[in-house]
Amino acid sequence: MPKRAPVVWTRPALDSLLDIARHIRMDKPSAARRFAATVKSKVTSLQDFPDSWRLVPEFPSSGLLELLIGDYRVIYRVLTSPARIQILTVRHGSRLLGAGFGEEHE
Repeated sequence: MPKRAPVVWTRPALDSLLDIARHIRMDKPSAARRFAATVKSKVTSLQDFPDSWRLVPEFPSSGLLELLIGDYRVIYRVLTSPARIQILTVRHGSRLLGAGFGEEHE
């Protein structure tokens, strides 16, 4: 994959991130801002190092990768034509991925 592939957020991933930030903000507004800034920064780093994170353990043959940020998982895939990193979801690590999650994003 060429360097600086753009990061593209899917609507479900954006919705998940916003829901998480809203939930955190109810108790700790400053923590919600820090969380969102951390996610943005780490996801942006995928432009240069998209393959540096681990395969999603529940679906190792799917090619899906995950970036771990504290207790949260950012699940994404690297696409080559056109070159881009597609963010599929952001979720708490305690939440299970549904059956077929890897297949539904192929």
